[in-house]
Amino acid sequence: MDAVMTVLHPTRRGPVTLVTGVGVWSVTRLLARRAGRPRILSSAGMLAVLAIVVVWTALMWAGFALLFLPNLAGLSYSPSGSYGSLNFLDALYVSGMSLTTVGFGDVVGGTDTLRLITVIEAAAGFGLITAAITYILSIYPLTSEISSAARTVQTQADDPVRAAELVVLGGGSYLQSLQDRLISVDEDTQRFPFLYYFRANDPSAGLHTFIRGAAMVCLQARWGIATDAAPYARVQGRELQLRLQHVIDHYAIGFLMRDPRCLRRPLDAADARRRWQSLTAAAGDWGVDRPGEDEADLDEFARFVGCCQTFLDDLAEQHLYPPAQLLPAASPPRSADGS
Repeated sequence: MDAVMTVLHPTRRGPVTLVTGVGVWSVTRLLARRAGRPRILSSAGMLAVLAIVVVWTALMWAGFALLFLPNLAGLSYSPSGSYGSLNFLDALYVSGMSLTTVGFGDVVGGTDTLRLITVIEAAAGFGLITAAITYILSIYPLTSEISSAARTVQTQADDPVRAAELVVLGGGSYLQSLQDRLISVDEDTQRFPFLYYFRANDPSAGLHTFIRGAAMVCLQARWGIATDAAPYARVQGRELQLRLQHVIDHYAIGFLMRDPRCLRRPLDAADARRRWQSLTAAAGDWGVDRPGEDEADLDEFARFVGCCQTFLDDLAEQHLYPPAQLLPAASPPRSADGS
């Protein structure tokens, strides 16, 4: 049932899959920290996938062995074989032959019930192997898509000037494509949760960079760029903000194992005003006038940046990346002609 739930359900993981994934990730992360080599953590995704396939197989093998165990006397044994007192190892042997569809013929079901159990296990084993291979082959292409999405926003992750340029010069289509990528990454990680455990060796290709870059673009569109410079920016920036909040909540619950409300720690008013002014200064002639004067907007800005910063800090700590501050310092203004 765990394999069926994980492979076939669009958004849920079985309990065994959840425990196995978290366990492999925690052990690998502990080893990486103690060895002082974060790159070790990059093997966690592969190890987690292999571990769950092994666990699924072992559980099915042992489970059917328990069905065979009280019925060993009902099996027909080849006279050429040597069998002593029948025990759990014999049940494992029979179960293993059925699961792998080897069928040496030295032990066969002697009753209709045992023959039926043998056929059911063979079919289940074939289905499990097929599902596991399909699951693995589906995961690896998606790791490349996450890396591609991260590299797309890499240049603006730490550069509000570049983010402002892309909001204004890239037009509404750029903001829409970024929102589409966020939706795609969110849906992929819900469908294949093991994607979270695939840590990129290059931080610029990781989930942390993708979220940070998307947040920077969102901040410029929602609060940094004046409506006169980009009439679409405020509305699409709001949509991007909602999408980012949804993705952050999903990761907080599913992977950081935290209540999303714990991430909603707003900046203090002075820090929020300073960061907003830094944001609009980076936008240059495109920036809004008198940032931070509207108290309602300032409060929402403080809550969103605080939430993003807390989440990014937790994500960096989990993936053993160096921390990075959103809007780290005032950037030199750039004029509307890009000079």
